Amino acid sequence: MLLLTLGSLRLDQQDGDVAAAVARGDVQEALRLGLGRLDRGAGGDPERLAALGQVLGQALLAAGRDEQAEELFQKQLKMYEGLPRAQVRWLSSMDRGFMFLHLNKPGRAAETFNVVADADDAPPVLRVEALAGMAQAMQSMGEHRRAARTLAFAVAIAEAMEAPSLMMPLLTAIELELQVCRALRHYDDLAGAELPRDRDVRASLRSSALALAALPGVVARIEFLIALAAHEPATIGGQNGHGGQGNGQGAEGVDGLFDGVRWYRDRRLAPMEERARVEAALALLDRGQARTAYDILGPLAIDDARQLHHRHAIELRYCASKLHAMNGRHSDALRCYRQHAQLSLARLRFELTRVPYSRFLEQQERAEQADADQLRLPPRYRRAYQYILDHLHDRALSVRRIAAEIDVTERALQMAFRANLGLTPAEVIRKLRMACIRTELQQMAGRDSVLAVAARWGMANRSTLAHNYRQQFGETPSATASLPSFAELPSIAATVAAAVAGGGTGIGTGMGSAMGSAMGVGMGTAIEPVLPISLAAGVGAETSRREFSVDGV
Repeated sequence: MLLLTLGSLRLDQQDGDVAAAVARGDVQEALRLGLGRLDRGAGGDPERLAALGQVLGQALLAAGRDEQAEELFQKQLKMYEGLPRAQVRWLSSMDRGFMFLHLNKPGRAAETFNVVADADDAPPVLRVEALAGMAQAMQSMGEHRRAARTLAFAVAIAEAMEAPSLMMPLLTAIELELQVCRALRHYDDLAGAELPRDRDVRASLRSSALALAALPGVVARIEFLIALAAHEPATIGGQNGHGGQGNGQGAEGVDGLFDGVRWYRDRRLAPMEERARVEAALALLDRGQARTAYDILGPLAIDDARQLHHRHAIELRYCASKLHAMNGRHSDALRCYRQHAQLSLARLRFELTRVPYSRFLEQQERAEQADADQLRLPPRYRRAYQYILDHLHDRALSVRRIAAEIDVTERALQMAFRANLGLTPAEVIRKLRMACIRTELQQMAGRDSVLAVAARWGMANRSTLAHNYRQQFGETPSATASLPSFAELPSIAATVAAAVAGGGTGIGTGMGSAMGSAMGVGMGTAIEPVLPISLAAGVGAETSRREFSVDGV
């Protein structure tokens, strides 16, 4: 509901009644008003009709009308024909992104949203929406840090433009939603369960509800999140598996969960109702209230075969395992937990290989990876290192400019870097640039020219590029670009630290150790891998394309 409402902010005054219906949470009314208008709008303003069609497509998905949504997205391609080619690409990518997100294919969703998110020339409002969708997809894959950074980037773009008045409060609400949903899926990891219990989170949710009082549909979702976060110790009945509701805040929390499910059911929003039931069950099981969790799951709790093929199969198998365990059926609990673990591992293997190459995410990760190297420098010169990272793409970056930035002489800067890092500032710049160019060439798989990639990292001279690249990697940039794209390759962020740590020896060993650290990724959605890919030893490019059954992982 939050993403749908965020998208409706792009509608102009002519379609204000559709936006108002979405704001109320009356998705069916929005569809009644908008679909006929879209059919009659042939020959009208293509940009306005494109925005309306995208909102209606999301509304159809929210109403569970998947086939009709897919048909609408196909019709939209004809509507986009009157727009510039780049805009067609952005809008069609948004459509596919929301479809994949609805089908719970977060890797595909992130891949398509990133087409817009990583486009500097895309409309800022559209980029904000794409980044919010990408954050949701990253969250679904357990990439919690990347999800938070992606949403923070959306906030930064919104702050830099003349955003609609409700955009910033909506982004805040989405951030809080990610926090609550993250802890719901901690799967017995007690360290990950602390966040939504904090009173500040619930207070922030209440403040967000006040700020968005003009959007009843959003307020309903926020109130449901408050109920999810209203954790209290289980009662004796709850501990015995009979679902005692407790008193005070606990009873209010349970009532709020049932109210939230009814809210979606009354508005015939079946996918949102299913999601609410799963989230409520996870919260109740965490409180030890097995019977109440079983009741709120409703039909989702009964059919094991249906659960295995459900879009929320990972969560449903976990719920089934907990319910069996609380009722003393331990063999069934182990069987369901095994299926939950297999599904989780499959998600890690085959969805995270879809995590797209993204320059803005790599820049943020690069800064994190460089922390250790900066700490090796005296405090004054850490600013110089950070300045290099922030301006690596700038062709005018030079030792003189860096020295002037921190108010030291060039000689002092040279001596500090050589004494503490074993490299001069110019060597650091060169190695980092070459590492970034190499990784982008590998990740982009020939989708852009070598010079275009090099230019993005501040290298414009072909001969200088070829000489430095061959010296560092023993091959030409074009040879790297001609290789197929491998999901096992580390990100730029991983190679940056290796480039500096390797000193004069290059980055080969550093890349090996970086990939080795990625092999330690385990099972479960609370995992936060440093690298976006390379999840398990022996998973090759061909293997990653296969679909695995639950019992065949």
